[in-house]
Amino acid sequence: MIFLRLTRKLQASNTMAVPIPRKYVAITFAVLLACLAAAALMSCTSESSTLGQYRQGRTLHFSVVSVERTSELRYATCDVLEGSTPPVCDPVGEERQWSISPSAPGLELVLVRAKVENHTAVSAIINVGREAAELRDFANATFSPLPVSETAWQDFRGAEEAVVRINQGDCFDGTRALIDVGSSVRWQSESAENQVVAFEDSSVAVGPEGKVDIAPESSLSYSFGQEGTYGYACSGEDGTERPAALRVAAPVADGDYIDRTTRFLQGSFEMQRGHGVDGFLIFEAPVGTEFRDIRWRAGDSITFDF
Repeated sequence: MIFLRLTRKLQASNTMAVPIPRKYVAITFAVLLACLAAAALMSCTSESSTLGQYRQGRTLHFSVVSVERTSELRYATCDVLEGSTPPVCDPVGEERQWSISPSAPGLELVLVRAKVENHTAVSAIINVGREAAELRDFANATFSPLPVSETAWQDFRGAEEAVVRINQGDCFDGTRALIDVGSSVRWQSESAENQVVAFEDSSVAVGPEGKVDIAPESSLSYSFGQEGTYGYACSGEDGTERPAALRVAAPVADGDYIDRTTRFLQGSFEMQRGHGVDGFLIFEAPVGTEFRDIRWRAGDSITFDF
């Protein structure tokens, strides 16, 4: 209605040959900009008509296949059968559950499935880290991919006990463990020497001042009854401390999350001519953010507009 009233007033002023007040011109221009911006937002990102198309750089081709949003990503990994190419799950191996969530309230995960292909060079090597891509919104804010290995929690929710294996001072399996309130953690030594677990919070009563020795090839169990994130260190007889973490969360009803088998674009890839990689980049951004483009920077410089 504001736009219609201003339009009529401007028309009347022109008819009477009366100078148009500058404030009306400024207001009308601002309204027009707002309308154009709203239209642009409605047609971008997840519903973009450019999804699936390729953009070509000097060496690589890059495409965004899909953009999804979620409050949590759950996925599974398995022990790989030795020597299998491509990798195949070992039928007698162990499957591990994982969870990635936003780092703070008001944020959501943005899952970008991308394809990178080499049709030009004899061989192309790309290293996909936090600088490999840049997601940009309409205010020019930028978002970098999350480092999955530093963000994912091994998900033991639903189990009464989480087992963390420790050997030579390294809590190597269950390094970042996610459990329910009231569940327990068992640190299992697989070493012929003493192992040490020491919590940053000395009130964690695993031992005096939150520190305990675990005898060779024995275990220690402790139940956690309070929500929170607890950092601790694992070490062996050489005294070298290796960081680990435990997150204790209240049980929640099934909600808005994505659960699937996911391949991430992370790490180093070598692509022969005519080959490519296909996987997910994980970002976090304020809920509802609409994005203008994504810039691919690993091995080439390519901009994909939504």
